[in-house]
Amino acid sequence: MGAGASAGLVAQAAGRRLVLHAPTTVRVLLPALLVAGTTVGLAWWFFATRGTLDGYPGDSGLCPASNVPPRWPDWIPA
Repeated sequence: MGAGASAGLVAQAAGRRLVLHAPTTVRVLLPALLVAGTTVGLAWWFFATRGTLDGYPGDSGLCPASNVPPRWPDWIPA
């Protein structure tokens, strides 16, 4: 089991504990939202730290680290 899957399971378990006495709608949606948020967060972190996977045909390796457009938002890792 990968780190993403185990983090998703932990998030789902935490979500279920948080909503024991909540309405049914919240009980159904919160665990799903926690799993989706955790998955997106882990994917964002992986891409920010690892970058494009080796061997991907779109990654020529020719772009330097300074090749970031000036309009690039600061909150997105480059």
